[in-house]
Amino acid sequence: MDAADAAPGPVLMASEQSDGRVARTFRNDDAELRPISDWFREFARDRGLSESRTLDIELCLNELIVNVINYAYADRGRHEIRLSLEGDAGEIRATIEDDGRPFNPLEKDAPPIPDSLEEAGIGGWGIPLVRALASDFSYERRNGRNRVTIVSREPSRRA
Repeated sequence: MDAADAAPGPVLMASEQSDGRVARTFRNDDAELRPISDWFREFARDRGLSESRTLDIELCLNELIVNVINYAYADRGRHEIRLSLEGDAGEIRATIEDDGRPFNPLEKDAPPIPDSLEEAGIGGWGIPLVRALASDFSYERRNGRNRVTIVSREPSRRA
């Protein structure tokens, strides 16, 4: 791998579609987590989301994208992760797409609840956290890509 492959860099692609959806493509690199958070926070601010909901959705996005970065790829090569955002203060929809190994997070069981802090293991709580914070959580495998979508609704609009 040469220095250009190893160095963090700018977002690979950004677009805004006519329906108000915005999308960006990021590399499978932990260095992309801050730009993802910054971009999402700007999106949330522009749509009038509360700070509390912004933090909840940002945490969900970080958990899901870290899982892609750390576990989706058999190789250590460069891959693209596409994040699409749409909605308004009442409802936000975020879709994460990757070309990693098939993985349906909805089929992943939560780790057993430990009896004590000493028995608690590290990891395994990201997906249960997303389930708890998102109004809807879905997965599909399409054209060799994983698509995970989370929806966050204002409490008064929950289905």
